[in-house]
Amino acid sequence: MFQIEDRKIVMEEIENYTKLIQGIQGLLLVGSGATGFRDRYSDLDLVVVVEEPQNVVHVNKQIKRFLQSKFSILKEKTYHHEMDVLVSCFFFDNYLELDLGVWSFEKIKATKPNWAIIFDRDKMISKKLNDTLDKTVHSEIDDAINESLSLIWQFFRGTVVALKREHFIKALKDIDFIRNQMIELICLRNNINYDYDKSIDDIDGRYYQRLQKTYEVKMDYNSIKNVIFDVMHLYFDVININEDESVEKNKIMIHTFLKDML
Repeated sequence: MFQIEDRKIVMEEIENYTKLIQGIQGLLLVGSGATGFRDRYSDLDLVVVVEEPQNVVHVNKQIKRFLQSKFSILKEKTYHHEMDVLVSCFFFDNYLELDLGVWSFEKIKATKPNWAIIFDRDKMISKKLNDTLDKTVHSEIDDAINESLSLIWQFFRGTVVALKREHFIKALKDIDFIRNQMIELICLRNNINYDYDKSIDDIDGRYYQRLQKTYEVKMDYNSIKNVIFDVMHLYFDVININEDESVEKNKIMIHTFLKDML
């Protein structure tokens, strides 16, 4: 198992190396590290900012070669989200995980409220992140609610159909999707900036005990039936704090469906 010092060494090596590469504008520490790391088990999340979009792929290859030469890496995988937005995941032999984003300056934006700038050559990265932060924070919860409402009925229906067929594992899987939707929204409202379900156990709020109770379920029809009603009421309590009319209509529709079918 890696030690805190190992995480620090990897970060310092990447900082020193990226400062030498022409065309790299800056380096950011994101994730839990931006607020001091949650604990000794936290992984390392960094973002390299490249001046020109066409250089992102080349810079990513350079950094990968450097890391391979300096450390023993068990597994690695690169995800191409866009031509100038890449994320490479590295799993070191001491079991440290590094998620390394390589973004063009053109695409860089504040996807979460917390980051720490390790270096910024022309002091433009911080300004751009701050400029995009307001838009992100104000729209994030509303967007998440609207997206959730667009698909959540399918999982309530899926739970009911599976339950009628006595496919209990399938029913619980659909319920778990609904739970995850609630966890995301609860964490957004509590300004938790880690990946959502990593920190739900840290919340001591009005939803926590009710959410915990939905996991106390037996593998039988009546137990799962009771849980899906509990999940439905909790889900709509979580998303409908402003008593939105369209949300209420969705709640009535799904509640009626559950009562009629179960």
